[in-house]
Amino acid sequence: MITVPSNKQELLDLAQTLVEQCRVSVGMRSSFYQTLNQITETGRYDGGKALINKMFKILDRTKSHLFSNIELKFAMDFDRPRPRVDYDRASEAAKVLGRTWERNGTGTTFQQGVFESLKYGACIHKQWVEMQGPEQNRPFYYDKLVMPWQFGVYREDENRLDRQEALCETITLTMPEVWKRIYHRDDAAKLFNRIKTHAQSGISTSNPQSFFHDILSTSQLDTTGSAATRPGGIMQLNNTPSYSTMGATIAPETVEMHELWVKDSEDYTTIQLIEPDIIIAPFHKRINLLVKDSGLQPYRLIQPNVVTNWIWGRSELMDLVEPQGLLAQWCDDARRLMGVQFDKLLGFSGEAGLTDELYGQMRLAGYANLGQGGDIKDITPKFPPETLPMIQFIIKTIDELAGYPSIMQGQGDSGVRANDHAQTLMKTASPTLRDRSLLVEFQCAAAADLTFELMQAKDESNYWLKADDPVKDVDETKFLLADLPDDLRVTVDSHSSSPIFSEENTQLIFAAAKMGYVTGDYVLDNMPFPNRELAKLKLKEKEVAQSKFMENLMNTRPDIADKLLVKQMGGGKK
Repeated sequence: MITVPSNKQELLDLAQTLVEQCRVSVGMRSSFYQTLNQITETGRYDGGKALINKMFKILDRTKSHLFSNIELKFAMDFDRPRPRVDYDRASEAAKVLGRTWERNGTGTTFQQGVFESLKYGACIHKQWVEMQGPEQNRPFYYDKLVMPWQFGVYREDENRLDRQEALCETITLTMPEVWKRIYHRDDAAKLFNRIKTHAQSGISTSNPQSFFHDILSTSQLDTTGSAATRPGGIMQLNNTPSYSTMGATIAPETVEMHELWVKDSEDYTTIQLIEPDIIIAPFHKRINLLVKDSGLQPYRLIQPNVVTNWIWGRSELMDLVEPQGLLAQWCDDARRLMGVQFDKLLGFSGEAGLTDELYGQMRLAGYANLGQGGDIKDITPKFPPETLPMIQFIIKTIDELAGYPSIMQGQGDSGVRANDHAQTLMKTASPTLRDRSLLVEFQCAAAADLTFELMQAKDESNYWLKADDPVKDVDETKFLLADLPDDLRVTVDSHSSSPIFSEENTQLIFAAAKMGYVTGDYVLDNMPFPNRELAKLKLKEKEVAQSKFMENLMNTRPDIADKLLVKQMGGGKK
């Protein structure tokens, strides 16, 4: 446990020490992240563009298998048995949580975080809430991605964020954002002017942002990193594109701030330090800026590829970098060889006076006038017949290393003659995707659980279970989110975040409905039906109408009613 002092100078010393300790590996990791980003965008180490680059598409395809925000639904259960009303309230609260994620775009942000974590090994999802409205009584939930080079932890051999003694996020603030954080203080104007003296404009936030520094040089710099040889006396007039270093540049003045979350025995203390030595939080007393006395911190880790005792994980590209480099090289060789097939390399014998000018005139005219005994031979190297098969081989190897054999790409294989056989092969080929999909699902549930805890703390709105009678039902069934029991747990409902499980879930649900194990409401809740609530209302009206019809039939024609009941109990069979 780290004790946060009350003395201002001691607090500053502690904050600077923790920033240095948490960010001890940022420089080393940043260089590694730059290389990964460069390979993803270009397919090469040196920044030049590869003719065929599979890295981005492999990351995008893997992300699409692991997580999808389109049909994301949440469910809630309890550690111990509860009365029926608690389960009904939890079901309604899960819908409210799902709508909050959909309305605020939280699911989309988390989905992008899965992509970034596949590229870099880890990504951090941050959430917080701000009160809005004239009376500051309407909560609005924010979230963003914190990239790994912006984040540091107290111990990198501890894989869980909630077990870290200190967390550090480094962010860039514009001056209006600084004022928003300090306007309530008595010394706000004086503090703002002091902070402004350290502001800079034109800061690059390229991805990753911490690699670029001002360089003074009298020679032209080649930012691609390629080692191309240029003849002397030739001046390069065109701009050489650097595909991997594109990023936003902030024109307004900005300052760098470190946000520390220090854990003590009961709660987290938030420390905000603006470089070089200006502390803007805490003010007067220690406080958790997320939710006071909650024991919560705003970060959740997204990491499909976990590494034991290494919180930053493993990049999906680690096994693909060298094959991609070989693919780029072979494609360049094939392009050069194909080019000389058209240009031709010619050898002249018996013509000692041939110059470049004469040879150019011959090519322009389309014929050659050689002297007596002169001869022309075609010495163009042949295009090897193995070239294209070798390129196809390395492409297939990259796909297999990434976990995508032909069957996983929607392509048929020889010997597969039935859908059941293809489904079996897909299940056999996709265990790693399924395993990681469940892991990402668990991490998504952890992020949603944080959202719900923020809603419980900040949302004072009433919710209700039914509204058939707009006055009586609402009054009798209304509840606050804070009224739900403490042992509530948020989960992802029916693997709705995992596209790789979608077909199996569909078959399972309809099979259960056919056998009569689940109701129509359950099918509507767990399948991607449009206008789900309206469909459930129509189903309820249909069931009421059928009930009245059967009651009337029992009174008028009991023999026919008995036959219908027997047929219904038999699942619709005679």
